[in-house]
Amino acid sequence: MGKTQPTAQNFNKKVIIKVDYIKKDGTCPLYIHVSIDGEFDRIPLKLSWSKDFFDRDAGKILPRRKDDKDASDYQLMIDTEVGKINEIFKEYRLSGKTLTIGQLLKDYNSFTSRKDFFTFYQNDANERYKRRKIELGTKKGQLASLNSLKEYWAWEQAKKKKGEPDHLPFNALTPKLLENFRAWLKSHKDNIPSTTENHMKNIRTYVKRALADGNVFDDPFKTVKVTKPETWPDVLTVDQLESLMKLFNDESIPGTWTAILRHFLFSCFTGLRISDVKAVNHDNVKGDWLVIMPKKTLGKQKTVRIPLHPMATALIQTSIGYLFETYSEQYTNRKLGKIGDAAGIDFKLKTHTARHTFGTLFIELGGDVVTLKDYMGHRDLGTTMKYVHISEKRKKERINVFDKLFKKEL
Repeated sequence: MGKTQPTAQNFNKKVIIKVDYIKKDGTCPLYIHVSIDGEFDRIPLKLSWSKDFFDRDAGKILPRRKDDKDASDYQLMIDTEVGKINEIFKEYRLSGKTLTIGQLLKDYNSFTSRKDFFTFYQNDANERYKRRKIELGTKKGQLASLNSLKEYWAWEQAKKKKGEPDHLPFNALTPKLLENFRAWLKSHKDNIPSTTENHMKNIRTYVKRALADGNVFDDPFKTVKVTKPETWPDVLTVDQLESLMKLFNDESIPGTWTAILRHFLFSCFTGLRISDVKAVNHDNVKGDWLVIMPKKTLGKQKTVRIPLHPMATALIQTSIGYLFETYSEQYTNRKLGKIGDAAGIDFKLKTHTARHTFGTLFIELGGDVVTLKDYMGHRDLGTTMKYVHISEKRKKERINVFDKLFKKEL
């Protein structure tokens, strides 16, 4: 059986004048009378006109004299407001959604913002975070992409000397705009491919959500494809991990370093993300297992069980409440940079380095990828396979040590 077609709604609107209220200047206020399926309301136009020069049948003002410029200007403003009503009517009719008087008034009063992708993106991201659909780190990353798009749009509008740099209409989201944005990220912001494509991925998320919310415009991502450049995250070797453990046991280092190294090393042995490190507590410890519901995928309600190696258990010093003392991710990354320098590590340590290290060392030390997938809470095996690829890459790099020998012999 086919889908039931929505019942057509009866939309009507007309400009009226309120003759029972006369202002001191002799004019009467103008309204748009709207009705939907028998329900009606009046929308004030914040304009007034003489009742003697108003065509009630046509719902139009009449010139009070020859070459009455005010009449043409006022009519233009009235037509603009009526156009908004028509646009809302049309959008609901085309989408098949039911429009009520209350929703009409809400959409009319926020007409500019509801047609603006920037406003939709900002509000939707905040709402998703408020409802715990996304984590704070995810929200910050998505809003960073929004700010980059805003910066590009302002630059584009300034170059053309037109438009509204603070508003991006949905219908302006064209494939050309997004391809130009992608090029601008590279040429003006020096973004590497992975950063650029992450911005594009975040924007695609909110374009799809805007369409799903009933906004009517052409999806630019039918043409624009988001790629996933191959990246090789920094990963600790066993020797580097031992250097950090040695530094952790050095009683002369600052207390903040000790606290940060404690949970960083714990993540190296468990693969926890920093968001989970901040949340994990003694209720999550079940014997020799750590049982959590990762915050990043909280909406999926997926439970992850990770075995606790004695090295990981030894790092837990609390007896109740949270397992670790933590700081903001930004502050932690700053300190990790200094910790890495002190340990002689040749790349910038970050919180996520620990998770990558766990995944890679697990494979290199004989673990299988299917088990690793479960420990890391990945939805598909393809995500976990990157650690196999990193491991293979590192093995290939190790064989290059023979280059030195051959060069000597030659």
